[in-house]
Amino acid sequence: MPSSRLALGLLAAAVLIGPSGPGEGQARGAAASLLRLTNGSLTIAVVPALGGRIVELRAAGGENLLNADPRFWQEPLPPAGLRTPFDAWNGHTYWVGPQSAWWTQQDLDAERRQAKAVWPPDPFHETARYEVIEQSATRVRLASPPSPITGLKRELAVELVGPRRVRLRVTATNVRETEVAWDLWSNTRVRPEGWAYVRLGPDGIRKIDGPGDGSPAYPHAVLRGFFVSPPGERPVPPQTQRTSKTFLRPADSQVAYFRGHELLLKRTEPASEARLHPEQALVELYRASGRGPEDDLLELEMHGPYETLAPGGTMSFEETWEILDYPGPADPGAHVDCLGGLAPVYRD
Repeated sequence: MPSSRLALGLLAAAVLIGPSGPGEGQARGAAASLLRLTNGSLTIAVVPALGGRIVELRAAGGENLLNADPRFWQEPLPPAGLRTPFDAWNGHTYWVGPQSAWWTQQDLDAERRQAKAVWPPDPFHETARYEVIEQSATRVRLASPPSPITGLKRELAVELVGPRRVRLRVTATNVRETEVAWDLWSNTRVRPEGWAYVRLGPDGIRKIDGPGDGSPAYPHAVLRGFFVSPPGERPVPPQTQRTSKTFLRPADSQVAYFRGHELLLKRTEPASEARLHPEQALVELYRASGRGPEDDLLELEMHGPYETLAPGGTMSFEETWEILDYPGPADPGAHVDCLGGLAPVYRD
């Protein structure tokens, strides 16, 4: 990393961190465990060699709002291969949708294709080695190798665009000689002790899927037009887990997440339901809890339009994340009061 960039210090720096800690950067495209951008007010970090996964989002003086374990960021990282087992890498990633088609547009695994398997996600993407193709003090651009499962290669751009605001844009390109059809699925795993809110539009709760065994779904509330997903609910024995996958029609393309005295707003451009795959929704929330906190999970999810890509065709999904101070209590009434005073708009 050039010394002139290091001289920017905490005010504006892009730092590559390897297993032994901060140090001089590597050549363009070289592997690094962690790449961190900061402007003094906001820090965001990505692991290029773990599927371009974003693993850290924190305001100055605050804690990481993403659910991610630093033990997974260390070398050696798992290889990108068909039989690499899925693990709880968490953080933020981009899947493709619909989930029912994950293994239907490939020839490497006939058994999963015939079963229309909905798990695991594409292992060639989950642990892909992304190359750093552009880097500045407040922006990084990464490129993935092509996946034989989806037929896509991806480019991810992460840029600090305000004191506590970051813009993310993922672009997928069809590398095959035949068409593929997907949407881009933004999946942000945040700390599960927080609260999630979505302002509902007409007929705003499309459906809620609970555990497959028929036991009760993770509970929710609706308060003054907001869908509320609270933390802390536990399964009632003999139930071992409570889950809910909620498909929402939001009044605005925004998810709000409160943790302590911070509010994270995850926003994207509006998209009509007609442009989405019928199995997906613009905004989806997944919540799970088990007997202990180690079993808890909260995903803030968004889907882009479902598109058929000709060979060489591209599609993109863009979103912004912004952290605001929240001085109030951890109470849904106070949370909704706060949200009611915000303009429900997408800002680039």
